[in-house]
Amino acid sequence: MSLTLNEIENIITQTEGLIANKNFLKVLHSDTNLILDPSFKIRLSKWLQFFNDRNQVNYYIYSNTIYVLFDACNTNKLFRNQTEHEFEQSLHFYDKIIRHAYLKKPLHFNHAKQILGLAIIYGKYGSMQINSFNNALESIKTEISENTLHEFFKILFINGEYPKLFPINLTQVNESELDLLMQSIASKKNLIDKPISYTLNSQVKAVKYFFERMDIDMLDDILSDEHTYKDVDKKTFLDELSKVFNEFINDGDTHLMAFEGACNSCIKGKFGYTFVGNVSHNHLSMIFDIKDDKIVDLYDCVEFKNNIGNLVLNKKLYINLFNF
Repeated sequence: MSLTLNEIENIITQTEGLIANKNFLKVLHSDTNLILDPSFKIRLSKWLQFFNDRNQVNYYIYSNTIYVLFDACNTNKLFRNQTEHEFEQSLHFYDKIIRHAYLKKPLHFNHAKQILGLAIIYGKYGSMQINSFNNALESIKTEISENTLHEFFKILFINGEYPKLFPINLTQVNESELDLLMQSIASKKNLIDKPISYTLNSQVKAVKYFFERMDIDMLDDILSDEHTYKDVDKKTFLDELSKVFNEFINDGDTHLMAFEGACNSCIKGKFGYTFVGNVSHNHLSMIFDIKDDKIVDLYDCVEFKNNIGNLVLNKKLYINLFNF
């Protein structure tokens, strides 16, 4: 169902009439209007209409959930990139929980954000549900918190242990990281047996891809000979990187898993990945220095912060250029 501009404005006006802090909503709406294309404004309006129609059913969660929806427009690519089916599944998720007595209590913004994250996961992976919503909702009977919402997720999806590598709050997860999590849940051993595949439509993606596969030969082909990497020529850099890959392999890893993040010290904010062994959970954090969609430098990082949050990791590995 499409919506006209007038219908969209009417939904926004209705939302302003129901929300607790109208001025805050106006600021969020103004910021969001600057970044949304018309098709997504329609999608956001459908989200708002869904909660407006159910405001009387559960007004406790209404305002912070609306704020979270606008926040997700600016910060959550998974939310913005949902297919129509995933969107409908996420609405189904809320329909299953919104009327429950355990949710009829004041809801903190961060917990509303976590519930939206669960709805997005359900939208994409609802077919992996193994327990009823009623069973899962028992986890929030006494309180709604980060830990109880994590228990909700575990009861809904997991038959066994939660994969140790991943943090319990998944509000910052991106699509590839979510695929890794759900693939590990589907595995009997909670291990990622096969690396995630994706389209290699840029040099940056290709370098990430062959890092994950620990393929030195392909990295040699893809990386330019014109640049130095960690202040040495490409051959020297790859020879030392190969030794790090061998450490992963000797500890049982068949491939690496990439988690986005950035330097948190010397060049704070510089983009890169933490590459984690799929069995050992040993890790190597790499900065990707990118100009015009090309990698001009690669170097490991001592103080690295992952977007997803604090991962449960083992030994930190480094590219040692002082022993050759």
